[in-house]
Amino acid sequence: MNEQQKEQIIDALSTAYSDPEVKKDPHLHQVLLDSAKQLTKDSDHRTVFVRLSKEISRFSLRNNLKTPQSLSDLYKLVKKEHESYSGTIAATTVWWGK
Repeated sequence: MNEQQKEQIIDALSTAYSDPEVKKDPHLHQVLLDSAKQLTKDSDHRTVFVRLSKEISRFSLRNNLKTPQSLSDLYKLVKKEHESYSGTIAATTVWWGK
């Protein structure tokens, strides 16, 4: 992930974190904060994206698929990397599992 992509994700995290609808969910609100901290510490962004993707999906399910635009935008940014990373994990598991 290059610096421009990283800034784009952090901006999207900030927007979602400030969203009044998101603030109503303390768990997701904390997940967004933790994710931003991890990305600024140069943690493995792929694991951060996997967690974000899953947590946004869970939020959507808890709220009858009503998701604020800020979360939808963030989800679109992290989803592709999440899917790619999950595919790598699955392929590695199959390879080493033989």
